[in-house]
Amino acid sequence: MLNSLKCRFCCPGVCKRTTYILKERHSNVYHFLKGKVNFSFSTLTLFYPLQPFSPPKKKKKKKHGRRANNPMAEQVKLEKVKEIIPLVNDMIKKKKTNQYEKEYIDATSVILRKCPYLQTLWNYRREYFESIKNEYLKGDDKTENIPQGDIDKGDFTKTRVEDLKKMMKDENTMIEEILCKFNKCNELWFHKLWIVKYCLKNNLLSVHDLLKELEYCKGSFYLDDRNYHCWNYRSYVIACVHICMGKKACRKVVGDSVEGDKIEESRCGDPLVRGENIFDANTSNYELSKLLIEQNFSNFSAWFLKYSLKESLINIDDELNLIKNAIFTDPFDQSLWEFYRWFLFKKGNYQEQIFFILLENNCIYIFFHNLVKINTSKSKCYNLNNEEIYGEWNRHFISIDNPHNNFESYVYIFKFDESINLKNITYLKLVLHYFKYNIHEPEKINYEKNILQDLLIDADYLNEDNKCEYNIIYEIHFQNFSKNPNFKLLLDYNTQNGKGAKKLCEMKCADIYATLYKYINYSNIILNTARNVDSDLLSSELEQIDELLYLEDGCKFALFTKFEILKRLEKFDELFQVLEQLKQVDHLRAGYYTDRESEITIQGKIHEYYRELEIGSCNEVLDLSSLNIDNIVYPLMIEAFFIPKINLSNNRISESCTGKFTVNFLYNLRELNLSNNQIKRLDILMKNLYNLKFLEKLDVSKNVLLDINEDLDKFEFVILPVLNEIHISDSNISLLLNEKYKDKHELNTFDVVRTNGKVTLAKVPELESIAL
Repeated sequence: MLNSLKCRFCCPGVCKRTTYILKERHSNVYHFLKGKVNFSFSTLTLFYPLQPFSPPKKKKKKKHGRRANNPMAEQVKLEKVKEIIPLVNDMIKKKKTNQYEKEYIDATSVILRKCPYLQTLWNYRREYFESIKNEYLKGDDKTENIPQGDIDKGDFTKTRVEDLKKMMKDENTMIEEILCKFNKCNELWFHKLWIVKYCLKNNLLSVHDLLKELEYCKGSFYLDDRNYHCWNYRSYVIACVHICMGKKACRKVVGDSVEGDKIEESRCGDPLVRGENIFDANTSNYELSKLLIEQNFSNFSAWFLKYSLKESLINIDDELNLIKNAIFTDPFDQSLWEFYRWFLFKKGNYQEQIFFILLENNCIYIFFHNLVKINTSKSKCYNLNNEEIYGEWNRHFISIDNPHNNFESYVYIFKFDESINLKNITYLKLVLHYFKYNIHEPEKINYEKNILQDLLIDADYLNEDNKCEYNIIYEIHFQNFSKNPNFKLLLDYNTQNGKGAKKLCEMKCADIYATLYKYINYSNIILNTARNVDSDLLSSELEQIDELLYLEDGCKFALFTKFEILKRLEKFDELFQVLEQLKQVDHLRAGYYTDRESEITIQGKIHEYYRELEIGSCNEVLDLSSLNIDNIVYPLMIEAFFIPKINLSNNRISESCTGKFTVNFLYNLRELNLSNNQIKRLDILMKNLYNLKFLEKLDVSKNVLLDINEDLDKFEFVILPVLNEIHISDSNISLLLNEKYKDKHELNTFDVVRTNGKVTLAKVPELESIAL
């Protein structure tokens, strides 16, 4: 302590403050040090002639958190306002009579340089330029009165156009000068974009002018790389580049054309007219992101530019080295981990892919990983001779109570015409058209929904039909369908069809259903992993993360990334350990990690079920009881598609969440136990289970199932084809049947079987002896 205080006594600027603190608060230490340390106020002042130190004055407390008034500052602001008000009032009067004068433009320039937040002044300037454009672009009466010998009318008009160009260039220069001081003023960036649009609509700029704007944005990012106004402006300029390129591409070089549409011979050297593309948004984004990341790797906007880059521009090794160097430099920067996880798990998966395909009777079931909106009117099926095969498209409805919300689905069904014999079909080509609106592609701009929509006027080349529509072409070879009795699975190991799991899925299994499980499971893993990323690469990255955690064991971002990698590598024991660490490190999200723990438990149970099935020790029931499950959202647990019996009793499942409940998609299910859950409406539950055509037994005992005041004589629910047994004991329905409706022996075509106080709805008399 003595040495540290000696150091503080020798430091200029802090010595007197240190002495004051010691004298006032620690007088005994002060007198002790004064006797031990050779120093004095006179000696100290000799070397550091500072002003006498005075203790800091106590600030007056603000009453009720209100800022104290500063009369002088308020008066200065008031004087500025008094200067502006007359000018604004005059401009408003002029605007009402559509009178726009140059003198006001000069006056507003002076004011806006000091205070650019006055939207009224910017509006006046824009309206002024709109009012004079016809005078400069088309000429006026003064042009007609020019003597024939003085100057050619065309040359005069061209000169006037150049004058307007210069005015807009000066306006843009003024904006850029003001932005040097007010770089985050929204009014300035809006007006700058308006200048670009104004010039674009009136053919006052070229692609090269727009590229200069992109260079200006690059320079702005060097000063402030987090200026979101500039990032938005840059994206709009890129869109304007595409508009300008499209406009010039539509023009034809014609030697003899109508006046006004004639293209000058000098334009023939323009690369755009020759059909050359001088700008590529992907390359521009790649170069900019590289520059900004080298300047400051903690720039999420720069990393975001990489999200939409083409695969051809990305080198996996280089990108991984770059991101890992940044992560090891600052392991607690969230933006780095966000990009790292995207690169490993989502890169290249922006378009939809088919999850798996089933064949049952004369129907093909197409499963997707996400909700997809298929354009069934355009989607077709073709045979080997490229002839269309006719049939009817349908889908698995998600919102049963509201059919108008059923535009999207996870499962689409193609039912062949009855005249078609599937035994004669060996090949089928699916051409699916679907809509997706959240794909970010730099070369595709949705003009209709942003600030550039007014550029669509008289620009038919920008009107793209179905610009949000994509297609999937999938080839089906019928000999690849599995040989199991119901719901034959297409075992398509062809990487051309997007699975890429041949090495993993072609492993020989003793049981046919274990093979089907592995195919669906690894298809799920492939769709949740980025393109060109395999298990070997994930294992290598896992080792790197372990090295980082050895240095920074409390980094929650590293732990969560490790969790995602282990999940894809199916290392269930380690997964639970990582989740426990996450709960301790990130305790505020402990509930979220508990839900993920429940998901991993379900996946582990399914994995264990099929492992036991291979060795012949499985009891045919997937036991998921007492796991505190409140919901299982598709595609979680879809790997259990071929398990005939599932026990989900003693959980917290309700019928309100069953629209996307995975059980609704387990079409091969025979027995389902949902006893002792939180199901309050049996009729809603049965609506959601309408696709379980093979379900024979349903246990919903110890649930509410019905309002106690419901009239059982009018109570109805969806009847499944082969469902012959519904256990409803210890529910409001059984209570009503045992008391108020004792004499009722049939409910919605089911026989009511009462056995020792327990109630079962049955379809065959032999089940009267069955009790829960």
